Parts: sequence; structure tokens; C-alpha cells
Amino acid sequence: MEKTNTQVHLTKKALRESLVALMKTKSILNITVREICEAAGVSRTTFYTYFKDQYDLLEQHEEKILGKFHDLILKYYPSDEALSPRELVEMIERILRYITRNVNSMQVLLSENGESGFQRKLAVYLTGCMWKLSPPKKDGDSILTGERSLKYRSVFISDGLIAILQEWLKNDMDMNVHDTAKIFAKLLRSVPG
Repeated sequence: MEKTNTQVHLTKKALRESLVALMKTKSILNITVREICEAAGVSRTTFYTYFKDQYDLLEQHEEKILGKFHDLILKYYPSDEALSPRELVEMIERILRYITRNVNSMQVLLSENGESGFQRKLAVYLTGCMWKLSPPKKDGDSILTGERSLKYRSVFISDGLIAILQEWLKNDMDMNVHDTAKIFAKLLRSVPG
């Protein structure tokens, strides 16, 4: 049973890596299952055992990455207690280290060849995290402290964080993880009114 699980894991990994390699040069819209299978050295029958099509493979890959982000955030932020500035930087550093270990996938998913669906999912996820880090004030819905204000500021900052991440990846992570994490943390701490 363990050998079978390892084989399944390795097969799925090869298919994901093949998809990412193909997406470096073209959009998912122009990639076929046959190309993915040839690049991975896997039969189409095996591919269809695990995935409906190339879009399903991409979606499962995206969900795996978002799930890892979620796990890393929960490790540092399991409750509703506020994170200290140091804890926030440490949490972001762990996420950025995960990104550096999976740089090919992240570069592709956040590039023009990546479907904007991943970017939107990531933005929605980041916005939700910001709501958790800084829930709307209970004292009404004024222009600066209320739910509407936080919603718009969260969207703006989450899109900004993604743009910074894209630029950092495009520039081959030219800034170290710690300094990049400090920039992200400063932006995240700017959410409260």
C-alpha cells in the first residue's frame, strides 16, 4: 500500500511539474493532455485516473498551493489573537520560503501564462486573512473604521501584495526573504484605520 501511495504521489508530481514547465512558454488554453503526458512520461490512461483534463490538474495544483499557505498561516495564527510585528514577519518569511522552494510553480501561476483564477483565489484568500487580522470596528460603519472601508482597503492591499510578489518572482527574488517579509508585514499592518 505504501509503495502504491508513493507511486501515485510521484506520478502526480511529475504531471504537475510537466504542466508548470509547459506553462512557462504557453497558456493552459494551448496545452493538451497529450503534451503533459509526454513531458511527464505518463500514459494518458494514468493521467485520466487522477484528473479530468489539464484544467483539473491546474486547479488541483493551485488548491494544493493555497492549502499550504493556509497551513502555514494557521501554524502562526491559530486563534483570533493579534500577532506581534515579529510574529507577522516570521509567518510571512515561512510563506516566502515555501514560495522559494516552489518558485517554478509560483512564477508560472502568477505570470501572464497563469490563469487569473489563481491570482483571484489568492487575492480573496489574502483579503480574508486581513479581515481576520483586523476585523471591522463594532462602533458603526464610518468612512474610516467600518466594514465597507476595510473591504476596500483589504482588496487594495491584497492586490498590491500580489503585484509585489509577482515583481519579486520576475526579478528572481532579488531581495532576501526577511526584507521582503518586512515589506509585506508593513503593508498588512496598514490595513487598520
